[in-house]
Amino acid sequence: MRVPIHHDTNIESLLHKLNTDTCFLSDWNKENDKLNFPPEIIQNAVAKNVSSHQNNYYFMDEMHETKQWLTKEVFEIDKIKKRNLSFAISSNGTSTSYLLLNLFRIKKKLKVLFIAPIYFTYIKVLTDLKVETYYVEGMKEGKLHIDFEELERSIVKNEVNLLIMNDPLFGSGVKITKDIYQKIVNICKNHEIILYIDFMYGGMDWDIDNLTIVNYDILNLFNIYSNIIVTESISKRLFLNGIKNCIVYGNEENIDFFEKASVHTLGSLVYSQLTLLTQLYDRRNRTYVLNAIKENISYAKKNFELIQTMLMCSDYILSDCSSGYFCLMGIPYNKLNSNNNLDIARTLIEQINVLTIPHDRYLLKSTSHYYFRINLSMEQSRLIPAIKKIVELLSLEDIRHLCLHD
Repeated sequence: MRVPIHHDTNIESLLHKLNTDTCFLSDWNKENDKLNFPPEIIQNAVAKNVSSHQNNYYFMDEMHETKQWLTKEVFEIDKIKKRNLSFAISSNGTSTSYLLLNLFRIKKKLKVLFIAPIYFTYIKVLTDLKVETYYVEGMKEGKLHIDFEELERSIVKNEVNLLIMNDPLFGSGVKITKDIYQKIVNICKNHEIILYIDFMYGGMDWDIDNLTIVNYDILNLFNIYSNIIVTESISKRLFLNGIKNCIVYGNEENIDFFEKASVHTLGSLVYSQLTLLTQLYDRRNRTYVLNAIKENISYAKKNFELIQTMLMCSDYILSDCSSGYFCLMGIPYNKLNSNNNLDIARTLIEQINVLTIPHDRYLLKSTSHYYFRINLSMEQSRLIPAIKKIVELLSLEDIRHLCLHD
């Protein structure tokens, strides 16, 4: 399906309705201070050699020593069957994606296919660049579902040369399985197109016994096909939104192109981003870091299970969540007098002061349910009452008139 030229990702009309008492269920921030990363490592990273660091630039194409250190400190080379990939250190995922999309566009006229739902930055940037964009569904009724025949037809019919996907599918907690990855990579290889995997919210599987600092299953995809880009962030896994960093994996040609272009487009990193990255990846802090991630995702999983219990035996839908801090909730349209998602979101905040972001903004389309993201890191004392308010509001017999907006 073609992404509409005027597809709107703007949610300002909803954000303007926020007040101090609003429960922002779809919030991207972490309001729960109980899950804060212990300050010692952050303080050490920020304070480390401040007198010398304040005098230097830290450009991406000049980080040879840091990259060599990371290779020895982090990567278990025997788990990477071949060494046909390289990596860069970047400041954050959003600026990285912006630059990468522009660089791909410089090389050739882009035609892009998304596996939806997808992070809004990709939609917005490619719209601004006037790039033809298409999408296929990545899930149905909250579960992972990709029609590979449709995926391949869209690539061929629309002459697609770049496929972009989030893992987990954006805002859903639905992760891409190993066998699905194999199929996607082989399709990209057969049609010689670039595969861009946004793994910024990856690496947080709820199966905490197998949690690792590096996802070798994804890195080993480069053994099948080299024209892949992967972005990931350990700071994202720890919800360190104020001091972010990003690692970009790709073949040597793409990474070299990215690093050189970053000098005159993104500029240098802040020294604290670089020192924090090395602190988080330092083997001496490995147990500390992994335990913090485990604690966070265990909390998210517990919240998900509470909501799951609340909605049991109802026609509400929860995404088949097994990773990260977010899940999707679907409200049946038949409980409302509208299938206009923006109207429904307005109704919820106006009637019960609960703010939700319609997930059709991220190209999740449904004819049966209104979907929105839930931030599972929220304190239970705010999260559970907000879900109850939604259920109670929609159980009213006269609810149908509430969704009528001019």
